[in-house]
This record gives sequence, structure tokens and C-alpha cells, in this order.
Amino acid sequence: MNKLISSLFWISLILVLTFIALPLLVVCAASLSPTADVTFRPWEWTVRWYADLLSERWLHPFWLSVKIAIVVSVLSGTIGTMAAYFVVFEKFRGSGAVMAALLSPLSVPQIVKGVAIVLFLSVLGLQSVLGTPALIAAHCILALPFVVRMVATSIANFDGNLFRAGQILGANRWQRARFILLPAIRPGVLSGMTFAFIISFNNIPLSVFLVRPGDTTLPITVINYLEYSLDPVMAAVNVASMIFILIVILSFEKLGGFSAQLHGGSK
Repeated sequence: MNKLISSLFWISLILVLTFIALPLLVVCAASLSPTADVTFRPWEWTVRWYADLLSERWLHPFWLSVKIAIVVSVLSGTIGTMAAYFVVFEKFRGSGAVMAALLSPLSVPQIVKGVAIVLFLSVLGLQSVLGTPALIAAHCILALPFVVRMVATSIANFDGNLFRAGQILGANRWQRARFILLPAIRPGVLSGMTFAFIISFNNIPLSVFLVRPGDTTLPITVINYLEYSLDPVMAAVNVASMIFILIVILSFEKLGGFSAQLHGGSK
């Protein structure tokens, strides 16, 4: 019986992974198509479409997306870590309500948040901040709950005896937080920042309302390109984006142990 259950588990796992990976494999194959029409002829595959990615048409939105994602990652990581510290570690009266407020953006569809932010800026007469400033603020709002949740989990798993030991040895509250708590929860902080970076870099529903003409992020440029054509260049852009995101994830894992947080604890 156990052997049957184990076999069914592995069969189900393989089917699920195949279902997830197959579209990605199709996109990779399409990016190597020998003609402008997407075709599947492996014996004629070419990488010439990737050369088009070095044009200003794609490099400018890519670097804009990267810059915004870096700023969002740092800001949301800093704000989210401090918020999680005060809400989870300090546990003041009303901390549950504050945590609910911090996580509330998750309950609102992104397209609704995008419309709300545009209307809010219009009412205040701040249309001039549309573009990069508005994108950074909106992406921070979107990413903050993920950072707070990740850091809060790390803080909840933190051994409070270490904090008390630092107090006995004469360290003040700032020193204990800086040299004891922060290194212990670093996997949670970095995993939250990783989520923030990916969410910002790939965001469409919010960004479509806040970008300026001629100064768009990579996902919006892709959407605009799809309105007029579908060719291997589009597949090459998506493959390059996947590789870039994979590099980002591996970099964060190298820095602080991304997988440790996913398994429910500090590294």
C-alpha cells in the first residue's frame, strides 16, 4: 500500500512539474526559431533573435525595470523589517491590527490598486509624479506585505534567550537588534527583498497605469509589442527575463540563504 502511494505521489509530482515546465520549454524553443514566424525546426535553430535584445528598444526598459526593482527591494526591505520588528518582537497593544493593515494590500486586486493610486494622485494634483516616483511608491505598497510576512516568520522563530543574553552582557537595545537579531533573521529579510524585486520587475497591473509614454518598464514594453506583432524576439525577451530572475534568486540565496526561509526558519 505504501509503495502504491509513493508511486502515485511521484507520478503526480512529475505530471505537475511537466505541466509547469512545458510552456517554458515552448517559449525557449520559439526564441530559437529560424524564421520570423514561430516554427519548431530544431535542426535550423538560431540565436540571432537574442542580438535584437541589445537594441535601445529593449535595453532602456530593462534597465529602468532593474533600477526600480532595486529601489523597491531596498525600501520595502527596510520598512518591512522595521515594521515586522515593532509589530512581532515588541508586541505593543494593537499590534495585531497594525499587522492586518500591513497585510491588507494582499486582499485588493492589483488593477484596483492601480486605479486608486492614479485617482489619488489626480485629486491631489500630483500628476507630475507619474512615472518612476509613482512606480516606486506603488511597487513598495505591493511588495511590503511579502517582506513583512517573511521577516515576521523569522522573528517568530528567533530564540529570545539570545536577546536576553545580550542584555545581560551590557548591550543596549540598538546593539542587540543590530548584532544579534538582524543577523539571525537575515534569511527572512533577504527572501522578502527577493520577492519584492521579482514582484516589481515583473509587475504589469499597477505599472500599466503609472508609466509615462516613452519611459516604460520591460513588462509594459512587452505588452505594447504584443499588440502589433508576435515573433521570436518576444520569446527571446521572455527567456532572457527568466534567466535574469534566476540569477537574482541565486544571488540572494548565496548572500543569505533564501531556501532556509522557505523551509521555515533562520539559517
